[in-house]
Amino acid sequence: MQQDHIQFSTHGRAGLVLLDRPRALNALSADMAVALRRQLDIWAADSGIGHVVMAGSEPRAFCAGGDVRDLHDIAARGEFDSMKIHFRAEYGAHLAVHDFPKPVISLADGITMGGGAGLMQCSSHAIVSDKTRFAMPESAIGLFPDAGASVFLGRCRRPTALFLGLTGHIIGAADCLMLGLAAAMVPADSMASLREALLTCDSADIDSIIDGARADPGVPALQAHRATIDHVFAGQDIAAMRDRAGDLARLKGDSFAEAIHAALSTKCPMSMHVFARLVDMGTEIVDIPAALALDYHLAIRMTERPDFREGVRAVLIDKTNDAVWQPARLEDVSSSMLDAVFDPTGLPALR
Repeated sequence: MQQDHIQFSTHGRAGLVLLDRPRALNALSADMAVALRRQLDIWAADSGIGHVVMAGSEPRAFCAGGDVRDLHDIAARGEFDSMKIHFRAEYGAHLAVHDFPKPVISLADGITMGGGAGLMQCSSHAIVSDKTRFAMPESAIGLFPDAGASVFLGRCRRPTALFLGLTGHIIGAADCLMLGLAAAMVPADSMASLREALLTCDSADIDSIIDGARADPGVPALQAHRATIDHVFAGQDIAAMRDRAGDLARLKGDSFAEAIHAALSTKCPMSMHVFARLVDMGTEIVDIPAALALDYHLAIRMTERPDFREGVRAVLIDKTNDAVWQPARLEDVSSSMLDAVFDPTGLPALR
């Protein structure tokens, strides 16, 4: 069973999903998302399938996220009804993974970002490697950390959730385990053998096979920066967070704080405010399906704005990193602007 850029196969009682678009770092297209949901529906009803393994076709990437270049082209043509179809497909695939009634093991080796991080987090077993690079970088392109990030980052301490969502900082396996974003770290060199073992095992043996392959991920890098993160990301005012990071960088020569200051000074102000509001909604977003339903509304609103087209141009197309945001400053994003983005009036439901 093979579709363009995604392959499905069965191995005994296991199904294998292979994301196979290496030139795009396995970015999830709408067609791939539709195919994934359709196949999971088939396997859910198949008593001969006991579990599913999901992996990238090569070690460089598990999945770099949704196909934002395609979304940019759709937005540039003003085809916003097509945008709704695309996001429905992508978030529908995330829902299919989350709702699948049998174990889904994601082998998140290499780049795992955006929608790829969402696929990993919707799985029952999220496995990382020493080569995993996990991030939610959407604030750099005028979108927002989506794919359920308000839940899976929201489970972190608030300063850490804001740090990861606002800056797009990349973390590795040890931090993923510390933050509850992964169940185990398996060395990249052992991922292929783990996959084979999972494809030939009984579903009851999944946990013992993962336990037998796991290794020590080392010390989480973020531990050394906890005091800085807690200090910078306190309170509600993102502009004040930016300024506190700048003060630390200037007065103490703190390079970590300088990187935070640079991120908060250059990424999309509206995107950052949207994610901060999501984090502070807390118990209003009860689970991943609720988060994805809200993400669907927000994604439609955000991609209708000029920031998305400008951000993708500056970061992914021209690679000049010179986006001109509207509004340009964190201080200029008003509550009424945010209310308009969060307003679901006239938007379709995800399900």
